[in-house]
Amino acid sequence: MNLVQTLRDLNDRHRAALPARDRTDFEDELDRLRMIRLVEEGLGLGDHLPDFSLSDGAGRLWTSQELLDRGPLVLALFRGGWCPYCDLTMAALEEARPAIEALGARAVGIMPERVEHIAATVERRGIGYLMLSDPANGFARTCGLAYDLSSAHIRIHRDRGRDFPALHGDTHWRLPVPAVFVVAPDARVVFAFADVDPACWPDPEALLTALQALRDTHALSNR
Repeated sequence: MNLVQTLRDLNDRHRAALPARDRTDFEDELDRLRMIRLVEEGLGLGDHLPDFSLSDGAGRLWTSQELLDRGPLVLALFRGGWCPYCDLTMAALEEARPAIEALGARAVGIMPERVEHIAATVERRGIGYLMLSDPANGFARTCGLAYDLSSAHIRIHRDRGRDFPALHGDTHWRLPVPAVFVVAPDARVVFAFADVDPACWPDPEALLTALQALRDTHALSNR
């Protein structure tokens, strides 16, 4: 799957089908988020991953330290199972999972939906990697990669039957910025990609390249 092109094609179809008002409101929201430099101020290359303790769909609690003790992570922040762009990216990450694991790493997804919704998404998508629930976007906010929706953006989602406060166990209408990181065992971020546009994700090949470079660096340091 060429993820970047697939997402671009889907985005073109979606935007063409949107009513003019919705298209304008969505583009205004992206402009607002770019203006406040949300991505630039959030977790990035060279930073250390904040600690987390989050549950999977079965209610099992996982900590970042426990996962990093096992090796590098490919960590993705998804908006939710309702998002078609996240849906395609989840599938692409699952397709890349064997290659990720062959490089000694583990793929982990995080999204703000409640545990029961996480379990349903994992089952529906046939996901074999770990998917964790981030209630009220607590971890995403710690990373500086969550935002309150504008009233116009709330209207767009309400019109489509989405109630994020109920879905996320939150009192605010909030979403995470779509993002993916490669994290070394010492919690250092060695690859970072985030974009306020939900249709923008890197191809998994970029993640594999970062993992290979991390592995090569580790091999050299052990000589």
